[in-house]
Amino acid sequence: MQNILIIEDDKTIAENIAFALEKDSFSWAWHDNGYDSLDYLDNNQVDLVLLDVGLPDISGFDVLRKIRSNSNVPVVIISARDDEADQVLGLEGLGANGYITKPFSPRVIVAHVRAQLRNSRSIAELKSKSKFSINEAMQRVVFHDKELTLTPAEFKILSHLVKNPNRVHTRKYLLKVIWDRPHGSDEKTITTHIKSIRKRLNEIDSSCEHIETIRGMGYSLIE
Repeated sequence: MQNILIIEDDKTIAENIAFALEKDSFSWAWHDNGYDSLDYLDNNQVDLVLLDVGLPDISGFDVLRKIRSNSNVPVVIISARDDEADQVLGLEGLGANGYITKPFSPRVIVAHVRAQLRNSRSIAELKSKSKFSINEAMQRVVFHDKELTLTPAEFKILSHLVKNPNRVHTRKYLLKVIWDRPHGSDEKTITTHIKSIRKRLNEIDSSCEHIETIRGMGYSLIE
């Protein structure tokens, strides 16, 4: 049975979600604040997180930042904040997998949960076939069973590309991957890093172009 963590300070909303999840054969846990939720995540198997933004102790966005520092568990934001900026921050800036605005139907929540878990399984299957292996704790990337020699910036770029293959990533966005505040940074820096990463990859396997340049847009790792 898959376990869903509900992080929501409104007890009524949490109970409605939990009831709908239970009817659909999910197990669940509920915490009404960020710090207890993070502690639960550290000590329990969780398959997906439903995360409210307006928590009493810390922002749900800060909870998501802490989750993404060491976990790729699917996270769906549930929030009364429907501003475009908040949605872009959650989805693109912080790596949420979905964003649902209140009010909502518990059945819609369950449908999102099922969709994200299906997507998560598909990604896991693709990664199992990947030529790459990433060790976040040791900041290492293994390619075809050989460890790459990378700078910290190159590690961040390549690990991001590996986790998000076959998608275009702009130079501007990759600058954000390296630095939290890339303002004033030269996007040519990314070009230099990509050139270096390509060299390392080609030293091991020169049979194809592993990182494709999408003219006028950015780069894509081909899997």
